[in-house]
Amino acid sequence: MFEKFIVEQNAQWKGDLAEAGFPREAAAVLVKYINIRQIVALVGVRRGGKSTIARQLINFLIKEKKVNPKNILFLNLEAPLLNQFKGDPYNLQKIFDEYLALAEPKGKIFIFLDEVQFFSDWQVFVKSLYEKGGVKFFITGSNSQLLSAEMATLLSGRSIAKNIYPFSFREMTGLRKIETGKKIEIIRNEGKLTRIFSDYLRNGGFPEIVLEKNREIKAEILVNYYKNILYQDIIPRFEVKKTRDIENLLLYLFSNIGQGYSYNSLAKHLKMNDKTVKEYIGFFEKSFLLFEISNYQYLLKKQENYPKKVYAIDNGFIGAVSFYFSENFGRFLENAVFLGLLESGKEIYYHSCKHECDFIVKEKRKIVEAIQVTKNLNHDNEKRELSGLIEAMEKFNLKEGMIITESHEEERKIKGRKVKIIPAWKWLLEQD
Repeated sequence: MFEKFIVEQNAQWKGDLAEAGFPREAAAVLVKYINIRQIVALVGVRRGGKSTIARQLINFLIKEKKVNPKNILFLNLEAPLLNQFKGDPYNLQKIFDEYLALAEPKGKIFIFLDEVQFFSDWQVFVKSLYEKGGVKFFITGSNSQLLSAEMATLLSGRSIAKNIYPFSFREMTGLRKIETGKKIEIIRNEGKLTRIFSDYLRNGGFPEIVLEKNREIKAEILVNYYKNILYQDIIPRFEVKKTRDIENLLLYLFSNIGQGYSYNSLAKHLKMNDKTVKEYIGFFEKSFLLFEISNYQYLLKKQENYPKKVYAIDNGFIGAVSFYFSENFGRFLENAVFLGLLESGKEIYYHSCKHECDFIVKEKRKIVEAIQVTKNLNHDNEKRELSGLIEAMEKFNLKEGMIITESHEEERKIKGRKVKIIPAWKWLLEQD
């Protein structure tokens, strides 16, 4: 019943390596999980590159590990053919049984399940096969539930989840074949790097967008991504009834990146219920569209009393659905810095007391970084930007702080503390 579908999904059986595009940094990290037994979950926003990374892992298995291609099964569970079958996880077992009969694999089997959230109770099939042994699973999904305590319960001790993001700025420089490994190379290529950064800042890092040259087509694709996530993922998945309310809230948040709000203030402005506002923002986070951060307080209960802020998964969305790039350069720059911190796995907050510091970073139980973001540091804003940074440095006893700008670079000593001022493009190249 599924034989044709299985064969079409697995071109590697006839000797064709998958078309896997530019080598992703995440793929290079994930290869170390090939030999462990745990299920590896790749999670992130739609169109962010999860399927491509899965294909890159398949190619690695065949080329480097010399795995027989027929011992590898790739299945896109979002495929229209499966729509009528996705309500019963037993159909996954049927597909697997037909695969065994078709490919006749010998030894360990590697199964890649793409966009698993489209198949109800997929974990029943995965857990059953995992327990029998001899199978290694890689799964991808566009729902943060795959990272949640719920998944840990369903597959307790059996899974490891890894976040996958669109291209980072550093990956974009690699795609353009710009060398940045040494300081002398960065100096030599500064002109090219700043031009690539300008494109990254405006259009973001979704792989399809990065490869597209026409600016109008870029914008059209980004709007389609935005609509697909909202109308095909969020609204049906979470059974949202008041679609106009969730549309207005999402547009408002994208139009106010990095601006403080409370659920109550949003509710009043948009004529909604504050509990509904909080719930909808949770939906956006679960679909990796937006990320909410808090004003850091030592007591979690106290933290809830302060305004929140949100940042977008990709800069391209901000311009495509909200406001003009040239008029809001600072918002784009701040969002790019947030993404640099996010992709590095940092725990991110902001600080606000008498003054405000855009980002502070927590490791374990300690604040270890304070970062201010501004397009330029000049006579008009210098006092404000430095006051917010120094206040955070003093509160958390930091000897060094950072101001990230478009192009300004220097170091200063203020009240016995070092303030490093660095261009955003250069700072992004330094992130792990």
